Amino acid sequence: MPVLTKLQLLLYIQHSISFLGVLLILSGVLIATTEYIKHFFSKSNKNQQDPFINRIRLNLGRTLILGLEFIVAADLIGTTTAPDYYSVGIVACIVLIRTLLSFSLNKEINALTKEEANYKS
Repeated sequence: MPVLTKLQLLLYIQHSISFLGVLLILSGVLIATTEYIKHFFSKSNKNQQDPFINRIRLNLGRTLILGLEFIVAADLIGTTTAPDYYSVGIVACIVLIRTLLSFSLNKEINALTKEEANYKS
């Protein structure tokens, strides 16, 4: 039985965490799509300001952020396995872009949460 080196072990961990992040995002998109299709065909009044649509968007946004956090964590692990500064720079840029995306999604989720609270009151 071959013994894994530290580099191989880190690569397996990185790919596993990245795969989990992709699975989370994919499952969130599939769930949101099925909920929207059910809602679209079951409701006669197709009002875009419907609180149910905002709830679907809110749940999808939360799932996207969680998946992105997993992928960012995998990229951070990838920096430990990067052989040179060029690769570290590229990974840093990718992490920065994904962090900005998570930040903007978080702002939209907070706005939707406040809007949903206004619908309830």
